[in-house]
Formats: sequence, structure tokens, C-alpha cells
Amino acid sequence: MQTLLASRIELTPRPHQNHTPVLACGMAGHCPGRVRKERLFALPEAISAIRSAGFDSRLAQLETADEAIFHLPIPLNSSAEFHDIFPDAATATTSYRSTLAGSNAWLPGCVDDFFANGGSRLWVVAVPEENDHQAFLPDPGVALHNTGSLRGIASLLVISEVGLIVLPDLERLQIPAKLPGVPAPAYTSESVQFIPCSTSLPGSESSFQPSSPLLSEPLETEVLLKGILPWLNQHRPDIQWLWPVSLIYDQDRQIPAVSDKALNKIRNIANSPSGHRLRQLQFVFPYLARADGQLSSPSGVLAGAQSRVAQTQGPWRSIAGQVLVTSGEPFPLQSIPSQTALRNNPGISVLTRKPQGVMLDDERLAVPALHPDDYSYFQQQDRYDSFRSAEIMRFLGHLRRQLKQLGERLVFRADHRDSAPRLALENFLRQLHRQGALRGGLPEEAFYIEQIQSQEGVILIEVILAPSLPIDRIRLTFTNRFGEWQGELKND
Repeated sequence: MQTLLASRIELTPRPHQNHTPVLACGMAGHCPGRVRKERLFALPEAISAIRSAGFDSRLAQLETADEAIFHLPIPLNSSAEFHDIFPDAATATTSYRSTLAGSNAWLPGCVDDFFANGGSRLWVVAVPEENDHQAFLPDPGVALHNTGSLRGIASLLVISEVGLIVLPDLERLQIPAKLPGVPAPAYTSESVQFIPCSTSLPGSESSFQPSSPLLSEPLETEVLLKGILPWLNQHRPDIQWLWPVSLIYDQDRQIPAVSDKALNKIRNIANSPSGHRLRQLQFVFPYLARADGQLSSPSGVLAGAQSRVAQTQGPWRSIAGQVLVTSGEPFPLQSIPSQTALRNNPGISVLTRKPQGVMLDDERLAVPALHPDDYSYFQQQDRYDSFRSAEIMRFLGHLRRQLKQLGERLVFRADHRDSAPRLALENFLRQLHRQGALRGGLPEEAFYIEQIQSQEGVILIEVILAPSLPIDRIRLTFTNRFGEWQGELKND
């Protein structure tokens, strides 16, 4: 929002949404400070979308009572709309404060990063700070059709177009308040003078002090994942969740580092019978550090880039190797061997600094993006390592949403003896093949459709398709045969 002529004219641009978003994102976080509900009700398109999602009763309560806008999904087309409704969210202090994560909410910065990187549609849910971690987690046993009782991430699961989930302030709560950053260098004074060895130098002692009156303990990685992943798996298997790996303090290097305990938990879950649930979770590392040394979430940057690429090139395209729009620097910076180790096992998408700018080295998953029935069979086979790509999971999620919409359009229009559903499905898959989502020289090589004769009045169509797989690894082998070196190229 821009303020002109001594606050007499306020300009709040709202871009016109002239296309259906391919990959809409949902964010939940803290919005401290003032809330201007009248600015929300001044957006008829947003109010209509909220009503269509089933939150009429929540809007009615908001209009008649002096209530905060909590657990209500709000669709945004620009970051200006967010700051217009929540004008203090980016600057007001929060209850939870820490040395590394600071004293401000992470949600406003993630909203800015999302749209700065080309994101198209964002649904924001504000949650109360006093409820700590539980404000983000869904209540056990709550039915999604009962929108009046939905909390946190559950409020986003009823939005059918949402394909990405980001929880910036839950990430912030997972950074321990007492976790110190990099020690500031000790500068010598201009005048050189003799100081006895027994004298303490300024800055030689640890300057860290507990900075939060509310020292909330981070949840264990396994507890956090079990609180969210079963819900995603049951209600929205098409959604992908972006989540940074936890931090600890490395005493040897005297800097924060990735938590080995968290990595081991991820490995254990991946090898368990419920490991297939991790296919909906894209782990990222490291965080982004601002100029003042405090951390911010990388999830908003990545979600915006994924939304932009999905809109322009298709959700099956990766954002790896593309320059990301951010003023932050990856922290703690990872060496090339560390990047390779995190990427291969357990499967982390690593942010790096290149001469061109900040990039993602690869979009990686901890497990293959396979159906639960196939996971146990393929789990130990390296040949299916290429399915551990986040863009494949995004494509399968997009395919689920598109097929659901296709079925909803045809359910009241087609007779079960009519060939229209099969033709509509074939046309949809041919379009995906032309766009490069399916591999094969001909459409017949890319997919196979068979309409199965079932009981009277039932349409049953079986689809087999071959999604385009990324080149996961290029292996060069040099062999010396009788004094001559020969090279062999193999794509894994």
C-alpha cells in the first residue's frame, strides 16, 4: 500500500485474476497488531470466494461481532492486500522471541516473498499466538464439512484449489529461543593499551540472554509430522507441504547447523510402514538470513517460484537452478559434500548461493512419490529413485485436482452408456502429452485408457500413464581398455 498526499489518498492495488491458478498456495501464521476487517469486506471477489468455500457463518460472526480474523482463509492476489488488512503484522512484536528468529512474525515476509517470486493465488489463515503450536495443528476428529470448527491447517484443506501448504510461524516456533547465532567479531579499539590477562575483554563473554518471556519448547520432529501428515494423507493427498529441517548448535564450528536427530527421525519414518506419507512433504534447508543476522523462512520464496513455474510451464517443471528473488542469504551455508549428503539421504532440497544468485540445487523428496500400495515394494529399489522428485508429486496432485473437477462436471451431464467421459479424459491426457507432462513419442505410448464394464449405472475408467521423469543423476564412467580411455554416459 502506498500513502499519498499526507495520508489523504491511499492506493491499494488488487490485480485482476484473469486465469485459474494452477498451483494455489495456503499459508498459516501470526498477524499481530491491528486488523482492518472493513478492508476485507471491501473486496467482493475475496468475500465471494470465502463464501464459496463454506465459511458463511464465520463471515457473519465477523460482521456482527468484534472478533479477530482467526482461522478464516482469505484469498489474496497481491501482498498489498495482505498489508492493507493487517497493517501492523510486519512490524508488531510477537509473544515468542528468539535470538535467531527475532521478535516479528514470519508470515508477512513469506507473503511478500511469494508474490515477489511470481506466485498467483495465496490463501492466508491467521492463527492466535496464545495457542502456541496447537493453533496450527488440526483438532482430532473434526469433520472438514463443519467449517465453523476448523482450526489452523484444517481451514486450508477445504480450499479445493490449494496445492501447496506453508506454515511460516510454526517454523519460527521450532527455532529454540536460546539457540545463539554466529558470535560477533571482537574489534580492537583505536588506542592500543596493555590489558592484564585476568581482565575480561568486552564481548569476550557470551552476550546471549533469553529474549522471550514465553520460552516455548519446539515439538519433536516425529510429533510434529504425526500431527499433520495423517490429515494430509487422508483428506488431501494432492497437497505438498514445504518444511525446513530443524536447527541445533554445532559446538565444534560454533554456528547453528542442521539437526542430526531430526535427520535420523526422517530416515526412520521413511523406512517405516507409514513412510509413504512423507511423499507429501518437501524438506528444505537451510534458512534465509537477513542483513541484521536474523533468520527468515525460505518457504515463501520457494512456494512463489513453484506457483509461477506451474502457471507458465506446468506443475511438472522443477524450479531447481532458477534464480530466486530474495534479499536473504542461505544460512548456515552448506558445502558441496554437505549438499550431496543431504540430497541423497534422507532427501533434502538445499538452497545454495551461486554467482547468479540464490538457487535451489534440486527438488528432492525423502521417499518416492508412489501410491501407498506400491511403496513397500519399491521402497528398497534404487531404480525408482527418480520418483523422489518434488515436481512429480506436484504433477500427481495437479492431476488429482483436474480429474476431480472433470468428474464433477460430467457427473450430472453424461449417461453411463455415453462415451463422452472417456473422450473428455482422452482429450485431457493428450493435452498433457503435448505440453510435455507425459513421456513417449506418441500419445499411445504416454497413456492407456480402458473403460471397464461394471454394474449398471456405474462408469469405471482405468487410466495408466507414464509421467515425465527428471534426470535424477548423470553418471560418467571412464574405462581404460588397452591404454585407451573410453567414456560411458548413463542417466539414472
